[in-house]
Amino acid sequence: MRSLHARLATGLIVSLVLLFLLQWWIVSAAIRYLTEGYVSSRLQHDTENILAALLISDTASPSLDPERIDPVYRRPFSGRYYQIRVGETLLRSRSLWDQELSIPPVTPGDRSTLHASGPQGQALLLSVGGFKKRDQGVTIAVAEDLSAVEADFRRFQLLYGLVSLAVLGILILLQRRMIVAGLMPLEKARRELLSLERGEIDRLREEVPGEVQPLIREINRLLEAMQQRLQRSRNALGNVAHALKGPLTLLMQLADREEMKKAPALRQEWMEQAETIRQRLERELKRARLAGGIQPGRPLALEEEIRHLVDALKRIYHEKSLEIEWTVPTERVVMGDREDVLELLGNLLDNACKWGRRKVILRLEQGVEGIVISVEDDGPGCPPEALQRLSDRGVRIDESAAGHGLGLAIVKEIVAQSSGEIGFGRSERLGGFLVRVKLPPYGHSSPSASPAE
Repeated sequence: MRSLHARLATGLIVSLVLLFLLQWWIVSAAIRYLTEGYVSSRLQHDTENILAALLISDTASPSLDPERIDPVYRRPFSGRYYQIRVGETLLRSRSLWDQELSIPPVTPGDRSTLHASGPQGQALLLSVGGFKKRDQGVTIAVAEDLSAVEADFRRFQLLYGLVSLAVLGILILLQRRMIVAGLMPLEKARRELLSLERGEIDRLREEVPGEVQPLIREINRLLEAMQQRLQRSRNALGNVAHALKGPLTLLMQLADREEMKKAPALRQEWMEQAETIRQRLERELKRARLAGGIQPGRPLALEEEIRHLVDALKRIYHEKSLEIEWTVPTERVVMGDREDVLELLGNLLDNACKWGRRKVILRLEQGVEGIVISVEDDGPGCPPEALQRLSDRGVRIDESAAGHGLGLAIVKEIVAQSSGEIGFGRSERLGGFLVRVKLPPYGHSSPSASPAE
């Protein structure tokens, strides 16, 4: 769908063009009408002079008094002509030379003005009138060449058209600026949405024109409702997980009773199902623990956050005396929801610490195309056939390779929701398992993929 700017600009430009064409036609028609009206009135004046100069008697043929005729009618092809018919007598101006005008018949008292072709192809305006003089019918036709007038008229049309085009161009530019200024509140709202997405602001400003204000208010209300709903959902998940943890522990303790030991098959099934439930609860509890303020897109101080994660993991795996080496940008990085970021990094590091022997390396690099996270360990790694299955769509990672299950399942889920890419391989540096995650710049989407590294 075309933008509002394009639709408004197109509509206004078409309207302006049609308006200028209409006014150009009206002005041209008015100038032509006034010009021909002026020439026609002059022809009628000459007709009256010629009628007065016409001499009719019973003894002689009709003639004209030369003293009362404008000299222009005596110069050949001067552009001013007359032709008089009295009965069978035809009188013509010398300017016609030996040519004759084609005159339509008129009755006495009638007048008509028309366009005709004259000597040498001249475009004439012809005025024809019927009169009675001394009881004889007289037809007088007076014509004037409009070639010079038409040339001036065409020059006027050209000049007026050029001026109109210049004015039209100026108006289009002004209109464009007015449209841009009128749509500026929408552009500001778009920029604020990007700032909101990056976490630079919490809500959109509502100091906008009245036409846009309802939309901004609804967006702010929607943001608040989503934040409250998400917080309630997280709290509920955490509460349910905590509420079930106690009864689950009791169920697992029941498996150690003498009655259960007498039925080993039942006890084994009991323990497996209880362990499955425990893992799910641990997953939800971990999500609830990592959940912070719901501020998607907030810049994260990764150095500080990862330091806390590393300290916690060293305490959890203190018996291994792990060396955890990590490299992250020193500046604040916008990576999305804080909970998802910490859960992603926490599960990657937790998985590496679980299977690493002595060393774990975390590298996080930020570039134009996004953020690349790689975590590698010096553990046993994963067989090549299992690596291929880990990268397949629709395969649950916790069922694909033992030991790289629940944590990596959460990682894959977060990466998929972020339209990122995840790859698995063997660390060339440490010889163990390698996970590489590529996330697009926050606020941009890219097709998710799962290439094997």
